[in-house]
Amino acid sequence: MAKQLPPQVQAALLWVKGNVITVVFCAIVIVVPVGAYFGADAFRTGSEAEAKKRASVFSELKSTADARVSLPLPGGEDFPLPGLPTEATVTEYEAILTKVSADAQAVYSKGLAFNKGGVGVAEDRAILAPTSFPGYRRSNRTEREAIRLQFGDAIRKRYEDLLESCRAGRPPESSAVEDAVRAAEKRFVQGQLKQESRAKLDAEQLAALDRHLGRARIEQYFETAKKISFYVDRGAFQIPTREFTSGLLKGPSDSPAALDDQDTSLFALQWRYWVISDVLRGLAAANGSTPAVLKAPVKRVIRIEPNVPDFKQKSGAGEAASFGGEAPAEGMPAEGAMADGAAAPAAGAGAVPDVKLGAPMVDPKMDAARDFSKGFTGRVSNAVYDVVTAEVVFVAETAQLTKVFDALAKQNFITVTNVRVAPADPFIDARDGYLYGPEPVSLVTATVETLWLREWTAPFMPAVVRTALGIQSASPDGAPVDGSGQMGME
Repeated sequence: MAKQLPPQVQAALLWVKGNVITVVFCAIVIVVPVGAYFGADAFRTGSEAEAKKRASVFSELKSTADARVSLPLPGGEDFPLPGLPTEATVTEYEAILTKVSADAQAVYSKGLAFNKGGVGVAEDRAILAPTSFPGYRRSNRTEREAIRLQFGDAIRKRYEDLLESCRAGRPPESSAVEDAVRAAEKRFVQGQLKQESRAKLDAEQLAALDRHLGRARIEQYFETAKKISFYVDRGAFQIPTREFTSGLLKGPSDSPAALDDQDTSLFALQWRYWVISDVLRGLAAANGSTPAVLKAPVKRVIRIEPNVPDFKQKSGAGEAASFGGEAPAEGMPAEGAMADGAAAPAAGAGAVPDVKLGAPMVDPKMDAARDFSKGFTGRVSNAVYDVVTAEVVFVAETAQLTKVFDALAKQNFITVTNVRVAPADPFIDARDGYLYGPEPVSLVTATVETLWLREWTAPFMPAVVRTALGIQSASPDGAPVDGSGQMGME
């Protein structure tokens, strides 16, 4: 039997049954406000999250719309766009980059050909072909000796041809002038003065003879001046003698280090010739087709001294230890030159391993950074090109100096970076046979900067030079070798 509810509860239930509408409305009055409170809180939280999300999207859109986009252009300043790039803009930009790349490649190809040839250079730059030097067999002593003698003979021939092509010359030898003056004296004394010798002349006749001999001496100098474009002093640049190249064979040993020094000596001589030949051709171009030195802008070349790097047994890899310094004496390397008469190598010393070199790996697309602390051009040796300076001392017509500098600049990436000018005395120089003509002349000391693209110079570099410059060489199968650039030895 079910348990009965307490009388109070039964009475409450009866009241509820009798007042249902009242109870329902009371419940609504109590429950709805509480539910509305919690519902409103949930609605507010969702609304705030949605508002924040929309605000973030709007902020991003506004930030994007306000953004300033610039397109990088190779070799120039970035190009700003007025708005966001469109698909059409991107397509046009790609087309521009393609054209700029093609133009850059065309310019570089012309620059490479120009640098390798220069103005008026029809010859091959190599003194010996790379297959001969530096690609000879160092293990074969007979071949080593032959290469050095061939190199010396070839470079001397190049200098002779260079001077001839530039129509450069020297005053007549003093002995030849004296012979001509003595002959003129004999003709004048016996023919004009009707005397047997100078001893029979009186004071008036002696004065006339001296005047005649003065004109005869000047005539000898004048005949030479009419045939050349400019003078080149005998010591303007030292041409390596056969004794020097023979002396390279007589080092204290035939060790790999000694052979490296010999190879760098030969390459330095080759590089010196490249610089000297370009400078001399530039000066000759300034004179143009002028028939004689008397009317030419450039009168005389006193010295051309290139500051070719010295790579001999210095720091290991990376940048060469020196790009300039003391000038080599008598056309020889400043350090480590093998003196003629040095001790012959010991027996069996010729067993030297070969150094195999693949093609040099030079990337012309590398960044050629500038350093303006080194000079106003900012150009320094880098992975693309080397910078070699030279001091050039010459005599030129003062009013024509700008023409001379322009001719040098047109020759082969030559830049005149410093100039010192002093008056020259043509009367003092005339005593030594240098005739300059009637116009005022100046003694000019100029520093010039020359550039050499490694893409064509590196094949002529021995292994030790490539190592010093950090140039890698490909192996015979085309794979790169280690950073030294030197292949393994057999």
